[in-house]
Order: sequence, then C-alpha cells, then structure tokens
Amino acid sequence: MQLLKITRWLLIASIFYVSSCRSVNVGRASENFQDFYQRFLTDSSFQMKRVQFPLPGERTTTEIQDSTYQWKRTDWIMLKDFDLDSTQFKRNLSVTDTLATDEIYTPGAGFYFKMVFEPIQRKWHLVYLVDETL
Repeated sequence: MQLLKITRWLLIASIFYVSSCRSVNVGRASENFQDFYQRFLTDSSFQMKRVQFPLPGERTTTEIQDSTYQWKRTDWIMLKDFDLDSTQFKRNLSVTDTLATDEIYTPGAGFYFKMVFEPIQRKWHLVYLVDETL
C-alpha cells in the first residue's frame, strides 16, 4: 500500500515536472514563414500536406453564404501566388511566431480572401480560409 502511494506521488510529480519544463517555443514554428509560404503557393503536393482538412472557414458568393463552410480535400483547388494590381487589390500580410494571416481584398468591390496559418508540430499549416466573391 505504501509503495502504491509513493508510485502515485512520483507519477504526479513527474507529470507536473514535465509540464513545467515545456519549451517556450511550443506552438511556434521552427520554419521561416516566407520560405514556407513561397513553397506552399508553388508546390501542390506540399500544399496538400499543409492544409488541415476539413478546412474550416467562410464562403460567400452570389449563391452561397456559409459562415461555417468546410473545404474538403476532394474539392480543393490549389492556391497559387498571383501578381496583384495594387490599384485594384489591397493586401495585408501579418506574421508573428504563432500566427500568420494574409488578406487580399478589393475595397468596395465585394472581393475578400483571407488565409490563416498556425504552427502545428512546429510547422506552418493553413487552418482557416475566408473566400468572399460577390
């Protein structure tokens, strides 16, 4: 009985010790976002590995308005980098150690596209997508 109590205490103490020693980098990416993003937009097999399917997001068209849309692997259309005409499109790219967002929109014209990336197992993944084309 005494051995069981000691074993339990050691198990609980080791769990607290391990959890208190977690790296401050847990939840942060170990790869450079710009390098990841360039490859993500040019390498289709890499992109498929780095999208968290089913991908939650929002989808709005003239026919559809769904704020809980789920993109599926089988319906995925590859995302590619495109040259933005800065007179028509605006872009906001924000990157931190734990979150990256890329917003592309046309002010007042009904076009808004947003990708949200987060590190999963220290590698960047697309985790949320908003596609509004009116």
